Amino acid sequence: MGWIIDRIKNPIRLFSPVQRIDVGPIPGIGTGAPYAIGDAFGTMFAIKVPKHGTITRVSFLDLDDEGLRKDIVLFRAEFTETADNSPFAISDADARKCIGVISVDTFYNFGNNQFGQNFPAFDFEAPNGVLFAQIETQGADNIAAGALPELIFWVDE
Repeated sequence: MGWIIDRIKNPIRLFSPVQRIDVGPIPGIGTGAPYAIGDAFGTMFAIKVPKHGTITRVSFLDLDDEGLRKDIVLFRAEFTETADNSPFAISDADARKCIGVISVDTFYNFGNNQFGQNFPAFDFEAPNGVLFAQIETQGADNIAAGALPELIFWVDE
């Protein structure tokens, strides 16, 4: 963590450590099956995070080269997941656990794959050091075997 002291000896924060949190391949994705806009894209997963902080960036490694927007729905507690490749829907009780949505909608095409990212500046509190998530696709994906997308969170505490 970097600090400087100003003329009146007050610390000023210059930068802080940013943690890279690899989710890895998104769990539960079915390969070779077409998804529709609004479908659950994989199953629920947990993200081990600091007890409070800011998600400063989300990276989506699109190894299937589709470049379709993904909405990452975040929850403060476990929820009833939607089955993969079914229309994403949550109960009213689970909606009360939702803390927000991060959309990954900017993609860079690198020929054989695409790299998506967003810089949400998403503040959170996770008293148990865990957030829960599920992804909703906003495109008609059809993921090939061996090309499961991967997700990375960048968190500043």
